[in-house]
Amino acid sequence: MNYQYKRISFLKYIIVIALIAFVCGCSNNNKTMQASSNWCDKEIRPELKKLTETKTKREWFKVYLVGKNVYAIIEPYNFQEVISYLILGKEKALLFDTGMGLDSISPLIKELTSLPVTVLNSHTHYDHIGGNYEFDNILAMNTDYTRRSAANGWGHEVVKQEVAPDAFCLKRLPQTDTANYRIKPFKITQFIGDRYTLDLGGREIKVIAVPGHAPDAIALLDNQSGYLWTGDTFYEGAIWLFADGTDLAAYEKSIETLATIAPKLQKVFPSHNIPIADPRELVETHKAFIEIKNGTKKGKENGDGTMLFEFGKFSFLIKKEFLSSK
Repeated sequence: MNYQYKRISFLKYIIVIALIAFVCGCSNNNKTMQASSNWCDKEIRPELKKLTETKTKREWFKVYLVGKNVYAIIEPYNFQEVISYLILGKEKALLFDTGMGLDSISPLIKELTSLPVTVLNSHTHYDHIGGNYEFDNILAMNTDYTRRSAANGWGHEVVKQEVAPDAFCLKRLPQTDTANYRIKPFKITQFIGDRYTLDLGGREIKVIAVPGHAPDAIALLDNQSGYLWTGDTFYEGAIWLFADGTDLAAYEKSIETLATIAPKLQKVFPSHNIPIADPRELVETHKAFIEIKNGTKKGKENGDGTMLFEFGKFSFLIKKEFLSSK
């Protein structure tokens, strides 16, 4: 199966929906194309079969131990293929994103840890905040974009494509109310900023602001372990930079920041598709983006106002209008 480009026609449909509905890029997390749009027949990615799976009672999710006391929580039966992460310290746990909200994530977290849990989002696009409302302790970046996402959630008209027949496998989650699916608002416990450090007990996690994909995008750094969580700033597949809230100048600085950190890293944990990436790919991504900026890399027009720039394991899908104004 070709995992590099997933459902081209459905991808274009999602782009149009996102732009018309003023979605702020929240559905821009489908980063590679599966050969089949039937999500009940689709096999999980072969890379996942090489990882150590942790069995749980929540069948919608696939859980893998991907690092020292780090669990990747994947939703492989929805086209977003979003990944949330549970990071454990000796005294506290950090949940980095809460997924699509198609199935309840808090019972799963209780299976994995008895530690008190803090939620922090890689950014507040809807596919990363679906389960936020289930938790009492939520940290958030101090931006207007974040406040709007928390206060309003995302209504059914914006997210209904996520429960379309060719977007997810209803048979694996038959109780889903597809007619009323939405992303619920949530309450922020504390606002934080760039370089904020979370002490989980024997494990410190530093927040790095990486705007560009979204205004409130962040990465997380565990210096001691050499781990970096990149959110949607980097992953293998098509990095979407096309909707409201995208800032190409900010993205360039952010990916440069992550590329600078890369030599010190052991593992990179992206938020879609594949949970573990080689840190050297951050350097390659930065170089690739500079090629686009300098005009030395030519893209392909999609006929929907976006350009696709391909670079092997990853690519960029960028709104043409943004390129002319960069």
